[in-house]
Amino acid sequence: MSRTTDLRNFAILAAACFAPAPLVLASVEGMGLYALACVALWAGARWGLADHPFARFGAANAVTYARGVGLATICAFLTAPMTETARVALAVFAGALIAADGFDGWLARRNRTASAFGARFDMEVDSALMLALAVLAARVEGIWALALGLPRYIFIGAAFAWPFLSAPLPPSERRRIVCVVQGLGLIAILVPWPAGPWLGAAALVALLWSFAVDVRWLWRTAPTRAMENGLAPYLGLLRSIAIYWFVPGRAGQLDRFYARWVKPGGLAFDIGSHAGNRAASWRRLGAAVVAVEPQPIFADFLARLFVDDANVALERTAVGRREGTLVLRVSDRHPTVTSASPDFVAAAGAAPGYEAVVWNRAVEVPMTTLEALIARHGRPDFVKIDVEGAEADVLAGLSTAVPALSFEYSWASREVARACVRRLAGYRFSRAVGEDLRLVGDAWLDGPAMLAFLDGLTPDSPSGDIYAEAAEHPHAPR
Repeated sequence: MSRTTDLRNFAILAAACFAPAPLVLASVEGMGLYALACVALWAGARWGLADHPFARFGAANAVTYARGVGLATICAFLTAPMTETARVALAVFAGALIAADGFDGWLARRNRTASAFGARFDMEVDSALMLALAVLAARVEGIWALALGLPRYIFIGAAFAWPFLSAPLPPSERRRIVCVVQGLGLIAILVPWPAGPWLGAAALVALLWSFAVDVRWLWRTAPTRAMENGLAPYLGLLRSIAIYWFVPGRAGQLDRFYARWVKPGGLAFDIGSHAGNRAASWRRLGAAVVAVEPQPIFADFLARLFVDDANVALERTAVGRREGTLVLRVSDRHPTVTSASPDFVAAAGAAPGYEAVVWNRAVEVPMTTLEALIARHGRPDFVKIDVEGAEADVLAGLSTAVPALSFEYSWASREVARACVRRLAGYRFSRAVGEDLRLVGDAWLDGPAMLAFLDGLTPDSPSGDIYAEAAEHPHAPR
């Protein structure tokens, strides 16, 4: 069993164990909130598993997960009538969840399974619990009580504009104590007694003071306090996920198209894996995959997408002529055109369709070669190269013949595509337009014919991919 299997099994068990309470006592709307919260809890835990260094999910994380399903149970009553009986019952249940908070940490230390994932998972469950309790408190005492659940989320949002706020904070006993005070203040508001609002207000003062202390420390120790559009990389990631993952029928099209080159038990290299939909297709076809991605935010996404898949090797590197480093020119808003080629950036910037693209920053990343990847992982049956104008540099680092490969072409990078065709002497060529996933025509072209096609490209010509097969390929004519 693996971490993901442990998580799936425990998620089903925990959701089933807690379900009777909302099923019997909550409305249909409440059951919907319970289900939504359970799905969000599973998705958050699944997303973070890439940061969990142990082979199994672990007992401590299971306790945290159970507390999270308890939080989902509270969510089922967010819209329920706030009778005195309901308020007391919710306060007692919330108190039990808060009291259990220290048990998962103790269990992790006892079993020597403490990890950054476990600490973050525990913190996010705690924060979401405080927010849910704050919503209930606001219903009975007024909108001001909502402030007891919002500071952490305001802090996270502010860090997108002021990155210095995302720097690590030193450990603090004060922060832990105030977290307990925050929970007790919310419980005090829920319990129908006169002192409750005053205790809640005191907890709010303590909470705001604690955040002010942390912000002051981060401000004083920050190397720079410049504002940035910290959301842009994440919006770019979401844009790519939407483009490559949420097109109806695309998964089946990918599988049928690549089945020509990618076979069960084979090996494929995805150079410029980006959002990973090609790598996922090749895994469905039964091949092992080497996913190569130098953009840190996309490499992190791939690590989470393929967590616990031993047949996907993630290489967080660029590929070029030699091993070393290179400068990657990043477009946060349009990450599909991030490139290591200054010539491509200059040409694309003047090409139709790129008017809104800005390469807004540069980052130095490690660089390897195709030959080095082959030495580590074996000779691939198929290599997809999609590196925005640096395809010829990637092929320059290859001396081993591979059966089949593909590389991108466009008017802005036509000279790079020409260099790739010339380097692949003895191969035959076809092409597909854009994301059409169909080869154009039935006849394959030799090198001179493909060069002639590239010579005919105009600024209005659509981009696409050129596919090359070696004479040894099973589909090549005899």
